[in-house]
Amino acid sequence: MPVTLLRELLVLRLDQEAELELVGCVAEREALEKIVAGRNPRVLLLEREMRGDATEHFIRQLRASHPGTRVLLLSAQSSDDALERALCAGTAGVVPTQCEYATLLRAIRAVSRGEIWANRRLTAQALEHSFGAGAPGTSPEDALTERERQIVAHVGRGLRNKEIAKRLRISEKTVKNHLSNIFRKLKVDNRFAVGLYSLDIRTST
Repeated sequence: MPVTLLRELLVLRLDQEAELELVGCVAEREALEKIVAGRNPRVLLLEREMRGDATEHFIRQLRASHPGTRVLLLSAQSSDDALERALCAGTAGVVPTQCEYATLLRAIRAVSRGEIWANRRLTAQALEHSFGAGAPGTSPEDALTERERQIVAHVGRGLRNKEIAKRLRISEKTVKNHLSNIFRKLKVDNRFAVGLYSLDIRTST
């Protein structure tokens, strides 16, 4: 079945879900960027095979410019390496094109709640890529303070600095300072990698 027809059928099905609000469906990257900038969707369902190359680079740019939009990748590729790269680039979840519709819905809801949707093997590989193998018997968590662990957990749930500050009853500046220390200790440079590290990660089976 043609990709365009499949996309249109999926749009019709998703539009019938009462708890979902569909803000657009496009095939070109430029049009996609305009919709994200104008509507700021909570979840972007992105085809890995969309026109153009360097999908991971596009995801990084999108996450940097629109951190409130989480990317759920719909992919026909079975390569663990390719899907791991997508996770490391900032994708919040990976769903195979051959999955059942009910599985896709669960993934959309999970990603919308700030969770990660990927099988445990891929998540583990992405973690290893982000943090390195490390020395035997050591863990980056050992270097974190209790407050830093709390912030890591909240980041893993998709909370922004303002929300974290309110929950922990500290200032946003203090949250930023803690995050700087967390980035340094975990040897990462983005919130997604911190979210992957969080013990509160939700993964699919």
